[in-house]
Amino acid sequence: MRRWVIIAPELLSEPGQNSFIQKGLVGFHRLGELGSLSRVASVPRQETPESLLLGISPGVVELRQGPLTVSSLGFDPPERSTHFHLSLLSATDGTAVVPSVLPRPGEIEAIMAETPRLNSKLLTTLVGERFDHGLVWENLGDLGTTPPTELEGKNYEEMMPEGDGESQFRRYIDDSVNLLSSLEVNVRRQDEGLPPFNLLWPWGHGRRAAVPNLALVRGEPTWIESPSMRLAGLTRLAGYRHVPRSQFGEGLQTKFTSIRKRMLDHSSVIVYLPLFANLRRAGLEEEMEWAVREFSVELLEPLLKEAVQAHDRLALIMPGPLSTGSAANIPASDVGLSVGYEPRAVIEKSYPVDERSLEERTLSQRDLPKIVASALSLPD
Repeated sequence: MRRWVIIAPELLSEPGQNSFIQKGLVGFHRLGELGSLSRVASVPRQETPESLLLGISPGVVELRQGPLTVSSLGFDPPERSTHFHLSLLSATDGTAVVPSVLPRPGEIEAIMAETPRLNSKLLTTLVGERFDHGLVWENLGDLGTTPPTELEGKNYEEMMPEGDGESQFRRYIDDSVNLLSSLEVNVRRQDEGLPPFNLLWPWGHGRRAAVPNLALVRGEPTWIESPSMRLAGLTRLAGYRHVPRSQFGEGLQTKFTSIRKRMLDHSSVIVYLPLFANLRRAGLEEEMEWAVREFSVELLEPLLKEAVQAHDRLALIMPGPLSTGSAANIPASDVGLSVGYEPRAVIEKSYPVDERSLEERTLSQRDLPKIVASALSLPD
């Protein structure tokens, strides 16, 4: 039996908001007829909420952005090392800006090709993609860093890392500005009135901690489909396999049809869709309505049809917001539903797969990681 799990946070609307799934979509309607519905408990805020997506209980895995990034890039640095996420930003007259437009073809490659010149005995730059890269410090210490979201529009020289080894990081940052600003690609951008990509900013530092080997515990590897660098890094540490994120698509370019075709080839798959949460938070209602329809038509409906014909298991989990411990601006929510199709299961009562079922007091409630683990479990 193939087991497929789709996790789509914030697909459901809060009370008083416009519903995007009460639109007569066949995929949701049919799943409500054939599946068993339950509530999803409010998702606790924690350092690594991605662990819940893999069925790991809260608090078991605590990894910061840096270790997840370094893992996602395929690197295994020495055990006694500190890992950073390295953001490529713009700096003009000392003011840091998070890039808001995509680079032109070849620009990032030309810039990052020069970054080995910034390396030292203890600091090593790891080239990633676009504006997201990694940095490894082969040392340990107590250090404070600032994420780009808090650096935006401020003088970066006043927000430098502080603590053990701070002089090394300050030198690395200053050298990155001096080196990258002089590159032809950035000189050309400035001549054209465009902001340069000339500031490498380390943040989100931490050590790699132990992660349960889920492939060993559960007896088989699970394939993960997502656009998330963080989840890709955690997946690797857990012994699962993450499909190359470029194959997944990004934002409204999410490749639902390609995702579905790949799912058919594997016995155990988790698909994580942050698309709906991102559109909802951006207030893009028209785009949200289009994306939900595409999801239903291109992924959910044909996948359910395949599951029924081939006697496979399918679960759609729609939890509330997933947020890290630092995301205090994202409130927790108890608006969450899960519906699962199980071959040959007897459904005594069907419920609509939308916000109306949140009023049903008879529905059981389960935690997100327990729902995932149960959906992926091997049949008796």
